[in-house]
Order: sequence, then structure tokens, then C-alpha cells
Amino acid sequence: MSAAARVRSEPVDRDGRPVTAGEILEVAGTIVERHGVDALTMRRLSDDLGVAVTSIYWHVGNRDAVLDGLVDRLLDRMETIRAVGTLPFERMASLARQLRATLLERQHLVGLAHERDRSPAMFLPVQQALAAELASLGRGGADAALLLRALQVHVISSVLMERSAARNSSHGTVDLDLWPADYPDRELVAALTEPADYATVFEFGLQSLLATVVSD
Repeated sequence: MSAAARVRSEPVDRDGRPVTAGEILEVAGTIVERHGVDALTMRRLSDDLGVAVTSIYWHVGNRDAVLDGLVDRLLDRMETIRAVGTLPFERMASLARQLRATLLERQHLVGLAHERDRSPAMFLPVQQALAAELASLGRGGADAALLLRALQVHVISSVLMERSAARNSSHGTVDLDLWPADYPDRELVAALTEPADYATVFEFGLQSLLATVVSD
């Protein structure tokens, strides 16, 4: 088939505009993040795009190929995370914050990457960036690996807690009636009955972890 014939036969949307693989994956990603992976069907994707299902097969492939493409895009997004700041302490903090934000914003795609055994590749760019900052402080080997994992676990734990809180407003709070009435620090108990601000908790833990890294 000639190039001209291929252009003429290339699938277009209902307005006659050529559809690209990037547009297909963009719309597919929106469906997944808003409604979950199970909501992504070829029929729904074609309806949202305004194209025939055959157009999706032409540019990307079947549903499984679309899901693989979404994971690849997530991994590409992870590659864009860059350390910001002058000091290693600031740069590591920026990496942790960006990783947390990405995991929160793309939770369904992160779950999809995990299901497809792509988590190691997904976390690799940030791990390597953190390792470079630790090396600049003279931290290497098993010592650096432990520090790196502590930071990663802190980020992931914060994300999981915040997701749970989004589903249940009482998550992370305590029942006032379970504490002894004569417990001396009533201010502490009262504070624990309020919903946790997980962004603040994350930042407190992050600063504490990084202070340990720098002071050791």
C-alpha cells in the first residue's frame, strides 16, 4: 500500500479528524483514573473518543494493549520527576513529595502497574535519584539502601492512609469513650478525635527522616 493510500484509509473521528495513539491513551487514562480499570471497555473508549472501535485497534491494539500503553505512560511520567533544591536534604524532600503526589493522582494506574509486575520499573527513577543524593552525603551500600527504603515506605504508607481517609471520614481518629475519663492530657485525646491531616503528617515524618540522614 502506498503512503498516500495509507493516509486516506487511516481512521478518523466523527468530525473527520485523524485520531492518534496518544489521544486514545489520554482518554483511556482519564476513564481509568475517574472510574477504575474495570470501567475501561473498548466500547466506552470508542464512545468517549467519538471513533469506531476499529480505530483503537488500528493505533494501539486490543484492551490489553491499551492497558500496557497506560502503564508505559505512567513509567514515562516517573522519569520526569527531578530533584529540586540546593542541598541534598532539600532535593530528597522534593523527590519524596513529587512521588507522593504522583501516586495519589494516578492511584488506579499505579495499581495497574503493580498488577502487571511493573512496580520495580515504576519506582526505579526516584530510587536512583535518591541514591545519588545519598551518595553525595557519603552514604552507600546497605546503609543507603535502608535509608532509601525508609523514605519509600514513608511515601507509600502516607498515600495508603490518605486514600483510606478519603473513603472513610473517621479513618485515623480515636473514639473518645475508649480513653480513660481521667487521662491527664485531654488536649491530646481531643486532637486525636479530629480527622488527621495526612499531608501535614507526611511532611512531619519526612523532615524527621531526613534530619536523621543528615545528622548521622
